Amino acid sequence: MNLVRVVVRLLFVIAGAVVGLALFLFAVLAFVAFLIVSLLTGRKPDLRFRVNQNPWAPRRQQAAEDVVDIEAREVDEPARPVQRLDGPR
Repeated sequence: MNLVRVVVRLLFVIAGAVVGLALFLFAVLAFVAFLIVSLLTGRKPDLRFRVNQNPWAPRRQQAAEDVVDIEAREVDEPARPVQRLDGPR
């Protein structure tokens, strides 16, 4: 009976090590894939962790008046005479 316990415990330890190693390898591969995709798309990878300091605090809504939608167009400036800095001659 003692031998059966040792074998079962050893199997659990080995299974736990295999699962832990598989999760670790998955995390490393996901991180590398994230970096490669970020580099190929030209975006800077954002690796900061966002932790809410107070998870029970009410969520703030973004102010709608901060966003302004305007129509912009390029305007050609009229040709101006070049003004000399050393004065007229």
